[in-house]
Amino acid sequence: MKRTTAIVCLSSLLITAGCSDSKSGGGKSGNDEQKASGAVIKQFADAWVQAWAPNGKPDAAGALTDNPTVFAKRLDDVDTALVASTVTVTPQDVPKCSDGNNCTQNLAVEAQLRGIGTMKWTSTATAVKTGGSWKIKASGDTIYPGLGDNNYLKRVRALPARASILDRNGVALTANRQVVIVGVASGTKATAATYAAFTKYLQVDGAKLAARAKAAPAGQFVDAITIRAEEWEALRPKMQALPGVLTMGGTQSLPPTATFAKSILGTMKTATADTLKNAGPTASAQDQVGTTGLQYAFQQQLAGTPGGTVTLRDGKTKMTIKTVFTQKGTAGQPVKTTLDTNMQKAAEAALAASKLPASLVAVQASTGQILAAANGPQPTSYNRAFQGRYAPGSTFKIVTSAALLGAGETTTTPLPCTPTINVFGKTFKNYDGLTAYGTGTMQKAFNESCNTAFISQHAKLPKDGMTKAAAMFGIGRDLGLSLSAYGGQVPLPKDDVEEAASMIGQGTVTASPLAISLVAATVDHGTAMKPVLVPGKDAAGPAASPLPAATVAALRTFMRTTVTGGTAKVLAGNGAVAAKTGTAEVVVGGKVTTNAWMAGYRGDVAFAVIVEGGESGSHTAGPLLKTFLSSFK
Repeated sequence: MKRTTAIVCLSSLLITAGCSDSKSGGGKSGNDEQKASGAVIKQFADAWVQAWAPNGKPDAAGALTDNPTVFAKRLDDVDTALVASTVTVTPQDVPKCSDGNNCTQNLAVEAQLRGIGTMKWTSTATAVKTGGSWKIKASGDTIYPGLGDNNYLKRVRALPARASILDRNGVALTANRQVVIVGVASGTKATAATYAAFTKYLQVDGAKLAARAKAAPAGQFVDAITIRAEEWEALRPKMQALPGVLTMGGTQSLPPTATFAKSILGTMKTATADTLKNAGPTASAQDQVGTTGLQYAFQQQLAGTPGGTVTLRDGKTKMTIKTVFTQKGTAGQPVKTTLDTNMQKAAEAALAASKLPASLVAVQASTGQILAAANGPQPTSYNRAFQGRYAPGSTFKIVTSAALLGAGETTTTPLPCTPTINVFGKTFKNYDGLTAYGTGTMQKAFNESCNTAFISQHAKLPKDGMTKAAAMFGIGRDLGLSLSAYGGQVPLPKDDVEEAASMIGQGTVTASPLAISLVAATVDHGTAMKPVLVPGKDAAGPAASPLPAATVAALRTFMRTTVTGGTAKVLAGNGAVAAKTGTAEVVVGGKVTTNAWMAGYRGDVAFAVIVEGGESGSHTAGPLLKTFLSSFK
């Protein structure tokens, strides 16, 4: 009985197992098939992710299929066609097994198309059991449904027009203009004469360009410089016939001229690793992106986001079967600035007459809004007007006067103007053009810019007197502008010598032309204001408490009489101008030289100008400022 019963039970088990294998796949052996095929599909999904990762290879994914060489190339080709930067591949649910040798499982795919956005789809992986092991069927449909053996995916990316940077009145300072990208063919096709021409006519380092060309992959265009189309037309006869020279046309957001507000508006070039990172996830290495100035600071706002499509195409006819992905682009948004176009032109025209490096800043005194910022005589991307760190020289006597007035002195306090003064072993002197005149008022010392007169009062100030006075004019704070800008510093002096030097804008005192223009604006308005270049982005409002009314009145008189009868009389005849000159000693290359300054205001416009290597504020900076003021009322 036991043996018979055992045989019957075994027969029942065999019948049950047979039903499971041939129909439902739900018995013990069916679960094994799901697990085994699912494990291979998961391995394949992970290998696909690695294949489409930066610098990834498709070999591992191909090795899991029944035709490794063909599938690896197919997977790599689709990656190249989509320009996919990364991908996630996630198996869905569990495999469905129709028999013991064939299981399928859906894959949720999410690919980041570089420069466009995220494309999602669902494909199906089929695992087949051959020779005791599971392999993924090498079908194009595993990558994307409908690819089959011959069809392919085609991607098209569309960039929206770049938005403009605007002036305070909404006038476009930049617009999309025709440009030519000039470069060479990779390898050794270009000759020594070619690279010499790049150096001579385009100010491109020919030796560095040659090295890049030799190192670049075969057939690659090695870009050197982007210039305006009209500039290329002038150079075409000299450049185009040279061996290896290549050009590409395009558009770029540019100001009306190559020089206009260059250090503020900024420049654009083909993306590099650094500028591509700043441009955001939808930018491409082939894009023209902002590299300096506002073009860089507001790259993503100005550029908007690109759109794109991916179509499934017939491998034989090349015709579109269907559009499988569409990403709508968004237009860039303009950036409105506080710049005044006419005043910017006037500032640049004034500096064009200088033979030495110079910078000029003009601000609206009542708001701190920047009206113009120019660097000359040649255009430069380095914005000295905002970032330069200079000893302000005698323009800083505006701050010193405020400090002394706050310490109890008055406009008529007698100050001795001697040829020299000694402070604990350090001898200070006046600028060469000033003859010591004996004792006079603080106003006279200001008008004549007598160093020794002000230094004679250093004992009247507390140790932190100059630092606190400077803070009343906004000096020493982070300016917080959209562009990098230096707000100056007046450190606590370590001794009496440093304190004396700070009173004439020397020693450890430094400031930018922008910061000094704000000092003049504080006198004009009565309260230091935060500088603003991009309203809504830059913090606005007071930078400090209002100056005492008596101090404001005194400083306004000091600065006005400096024009009517003092060192700034070069500006007389340009309306009700108030100003202060400055000459700062600096060491350049081991030699002592001077920088020339002048700062002041007229109406609601305050300004500062510096000339590197200038003889004096009155002789060098003053004429430039006179030209500037004569250009507007």
